[in-house]
Amino acid sequence: MSGVTRCPKCGTAFRVTEAQLTARSGQVRCGRCGNVFDARSGLVAETGAKAQSAAAQGTNAVGSVSRPGAGPRKAPAPASRDAPSGHGRLWAFASALALVALAGQLAFRFRSELVLVWPSAKPAVARWCAELGCELPLPKRAELMSIEASDLQADAANPGVMVLTATLRNRAAFPQQYPSLELTLTDAQDQAVARRVLYARDYLGRAASSDSGFAGNSELPVRVYIEAAALKPVGYRLYLFYP
Repeated sequence: MSGVTRCPKCGTAFRVTEAQLTARSGQVRCGRCGNVFDARSGLVAETGAKAQSAAAQGTNAVGSVSRPGAGPRKAPAPASRDAPSGHGRLWAFASALALVALAGQLAFRFRSELVLVWPSAKPAVARWCAELGCELPLPKRAELMSIEASDLQADAANPGVMVLTATLRNRAAFPQQYPSLELTLTDAQDQAVARRVLYARDYLGRAASSDSGFAGNSELPVRVYIEAAALKPVGYRLYLFYP
């Protein structure tokens, strides 16, 4: 059922339907002045005298009416939602480029670990390093290396020379670079009288340049001759480390 109601503020008459009245419990907004009022209070059937009077007086019997809370509608801008954004595309491209660069940096930094996890990738990583002028070093995990035994004695055949013997162990399941050794000679008060760093080439010779490195889960005997008997050391300390 439809009827006609009149805005009590500006006097404009409007046609309203039952659906409009039911939606907001009779509350409507005047399409001319924006006043919100109860349309049921002045509602008359379209065939009633008030509707005829409104029509005779030239009032807007078919005026617009809107529900409270609904503001004027604006036409959407052409393609405002679906149009592609050049700024958005640029941002997406920059983000993707940054992710690729980050992945490349991580792969370069952990290239040795990458080869350990995926041995089949070693040829490709080696070629990559050759093109970039970098090396593919073996891992250096000092916490997985240990000195199992060591001894320092004067050489029986040459009293002026001391002999350092030691057994190194790689407890990792994978090959590693040969470690360096720090030998410190001490006096009776355990004070250092001399200190020397022994690199892999010092205790391995040519074998230090082997690409295979210190095999995993293996031991390596070390024997080094040192001309330090004149210092008459009483004790020594031996440490294993990576430079």
